[in-house]
Amino acid sequence: MAKQLHYGATAKVFHWLIVALLIVQFPLGWFMPDIHRGMKPGDAMTFHISFGITILALIVVRFFWRITHPVAPASSLPAWQQLISEAAHWLLYALVVATTMTGWIFASERGWSILLFFAVPLPSLLVANSLGKWHGTMEWVLLLTIGAHMAAAMAHTFIFRDRIMQRMLPEKPMAVRTKNLKPEVVTVKPAREARVS
Repeated sequence: MAKQLHYGATAKVFHWLIVALLIVQFPLGWFMPDIHRGMKPGDAMTFHISFGITILALIVVRFFWRITHPVAPASSLPAWQQLISEAAHWLLYALVVATTMTGWIFASERGWSILLFFAVPLPSLLVANSLGKWHGTMEWVLLLTIGAHMAAAMAHTFIFRDRIMQRMLPEKPMAVRTKNLKPEVVTVKPAREARVS
């Protein structure tokens, strides 16, 4: 399958929608009350888990979209930067899945009955190795990886100025300039005269 040179509109929507949800998700998780066994999840926890499940669903769909619509690394980058860029993207996918899944397991291990956005009950995910305890660690690893990803994007935008960031930004519509255009008069000859000439 031939790789595209730029990200399409669908990939960009997935990317920025997940970014927006993560911007809400991290503060929501950090500013919740302390969590302990026997407590009942409040509204904040329900929203936190619901956003997490939504992010999980989006990243899975985004993963399959990326596989079926591959994008070639920017040809202007050195080979080592292309390799790091590709690895960082797949690492971000894996960390988002790991963070959301361990959060789901974390809630299941505490016996919480969680409704997705107060409407749809979520099944419990119980595993033998208590993976839920890794949720906090996964959050920090994901946050640091996102920070490195953002730093690289800012470096390409403001230091290298190589327009790498433009690959994930909305495309600007082409402006048609008509202000200084001069009208051109075209003389159309009659058919008989055109045949004679």
